[in-house]
Amino acid sequence: MLSEFANSLSRGLALQCEAEAIIVTLGFPLFELSKPIFRLLMKRPPNGECSMPTSAHVKDFCIHAGLYRPARWLSRRLRPAQFQAHSESIRFYRSLLPACALCFDVGANIGEKSEAILQAGGRVVAFEPSPVALLELRARCGGDKNWALVPAAVGSSPGIGVLYAPSDSGKSSLVQGWQSNVRERWYVPVVTLDTAIREFGKPYYCKIDVEGWELAVLEGLTEAIPLISFEFHLSEKNIAKTSSCLKRLSAFGPSHVNVAPAEASFFHFSEWARLTEFIAWFPGTLKEELPGDSYGDIFVRNTMC
Repeated sequence: MLSEFANSLSRGLALQCEAEAIIVTLGFPLFELSKPIFRLLMKRPPNGECSMPTSAHVKDFCIHAGLYRPARWLSRRLRPAQFQAHSESIRFYRSLLPACALCFDVGANIGEKSEAILQAGGRVVAFEPSPVALLELRARCGGDKNWALVPAAVGSSPGIGVLYAPSDSGKSSLVQGWQSNVRERWYVPVVTLDTAIREFGKPYYCKIDVEGWELAVLEGLTEAIPLISFEFHLSEKNIAKTSSCLKRLSAFGPSHVNVAPAEASFFHFSEWARLTEFIAWFPGTLKEELPGDSYGDIFVRNTMC
């Protein structure tokens, strides 16, 4: 019990130091502002006991106070692993994309990929229907002249869809039953990739991360895009869905494929495989070879574009 209390106190003091460091960095008078801000971040439950703030409390305050970007900058420098992961993501996209490439970020969530692509020199149109994620997404990327937002889902046909949202906005899905702990249901507008292309032009790259809704997104596309990536899962019920996505993309002409492990900024295979050969092989030995959870992103490069 004493050890748990010490750990909790340590985390709380670390978050207080982080909030104070943000204030110092921005040039605000620390003595006058740090204590009121820290009190604002403290939650006081009905029983009157005060709990230590969490990272979510600090983030929410920074978003509503207009301090999100400098706070994010500082947070990455206080956390070397976070800074390294972001830097690797930027380098990864620089290696894939030509300068000023137009990119679609379908399922942008809170904007981590949008931000990395922008900093890699790309232009981004982000699609995100979750009202919770939109707050941080706008705080992270809004105002950048190379970024545009479509607050909608993407699917096989235009209309209205139901977004099933658990506590983690990144796991929200238009697939009923994708998550068991659904807390909210939102009716959201749905557009198609074809409609988006008519409005914004054909992207060089389209990133799709929509929690089981990938095939519906691809069904709303009728022309080839040079580079597409989509998230895949190797659970038994999702292998067939991933195969259907690959077959859908094969209709757009000869292509090559590679795989990025979950949340990684590198490719699993040293060489790209022909799409037709990959379809025949998939899932192959990926369950045994991929580290951690059995999911990741499949990248498909069309050789006709």
